[in-house]
Amino acid sequence: MMLSVRPMTASDVPAVAELTQQLGYEVGPQDIAYRYKELVDVVGSVVLVAEESGDIVGWIQALDRVLLQEKRVLEIGGLVVDTRRRGEGIGASLVEAIAEWARQIGHTTLFVRSNVAREGAHDFYPALGFVHQKTSHTYVMELE
Repeated sequence: MMLSVRPMTASDVPAVAELTQQLGYEVGPQDIAYRYKELVDVVGSVVLVAEESGDIVGWIQALDRVLLQEKRVLEIGGLVVDTRRRGEGIGASLVEAIAEWARQIGHTTLFVRSNVAREGAHDFYPALGFVHQKTSHTYVMELE
């Protein structure tokens, strides 16, 4: 079977929601549909899906990140591969597709954050050439 990587479409929303839930995020198709509509036309942002035999088996999102204190990077905001398909090279294919897209729009650096609880990712990213740069805490303030 042939794996293809392509831009996400609105018809992919249910499958993307299901994959996102596999990582423990409490999102439904309506959440993903809303966020997809917000992202689809954002310059410097892309969501790609990995498809095989009509099934979505993974997705990756990346966005242009420009900060005053650091050089411009393309940040991988999310990467999910179906739990039943991990270890088959799907994640690597998605990262390579993002890397190619990044090169096309002038980026020279990919950046990714990985939750300390996702131990598999801590082997996955270095195997692809990523270098562990630092460990930090993430803080959130909910605004009402």
